[in-house]
Amino acid sequence: MGMQAVLQTLERDDYAFLVGLIESPLNVTDDQKLKKLYEAYDADQSEFNRNALDRQLEKSIRYLGSSEALYWGRYLFGQEPGTSFRTIILDVGRTLKLNIQTLGTDREVLEGLVQDYATKKFAKLKPEEQQQMLEELGVEREKAAQFIKHSAGVFALPLLIETFNLLVVQGLIKKVIFGTITKIIGTQLAHRLFTFVVGRVPWWVQWIGPAAWTLSIGWTALDIQGPAMRKTVPIVLYLGLCSLRARHAEEEEA
Repeated sequence: MGMQAVLQTLERDDYAFLVGLIESPLNVTDDQKLKKLYEAYDADQSEFNRNALDRQLEKSIRYLGSSEALYWGRYLFGQEPGTSFRTIILDVGRTLKLNIQTLGTDREVLEGLVQDYATKKFAKLKPEEQQQMLEELGVEREKAAQFIKHSAGVFALPLLIETFNLLVVQGLIKKVIFGTITKIIGTQLAHRLFTFVVGRVPWWVQWIGPAAWTLSIGWTALDIQGPAMRKTVPIVLYLGLCSLRARHAEEEEA
């Protein structure tokens, strides 16, 4: 239920983004089947169509998260092919040089990865870049400057929420994650995917701005080896964002 619990947080158009990330002639995932299942769900959002799409999406992600030899070896020996979702999350954490807290469900660990990565990436920006990002998120110049001056480079999530508000912190996380995904998949593909999703999922627009995918301040090319991880890292980061979106909605309703 690990990955399925996260997939249940997806909205219709999130699937289009993920299918766009996975599509490639360089792996043996059944991209055409995945695309057809998405198109069927897009036309008729029945539980049957969604479940079929979720199963194929999980299969594709688990394939990307394991080596081809390991995937087919497990398949031939009658085992469930592909690596576990927890392993994929931990591998992405290591790739992003994070020390992930492993207590909790897969969904909780995934959300922790995204939040931890965003705050650490923000902390590594130059003070003027931090100031610029906070101002873009609606924080007054003086308040942003005072916060950066007194933070001493420590930007724990609870402190950010206490100082500003949840919407600002959501925006910061989204800006960092979108900027990172763009660096991995390239501006052209990112523009195509983000333009589609941002235009149809209002949550992405709020506190992001129309050019979030062009974010480049302080960004350096990530050292991500292998074509599979160059897909797996963006997929995991995007799934984490979707899970946080659902989590915030759940908390507001409680």
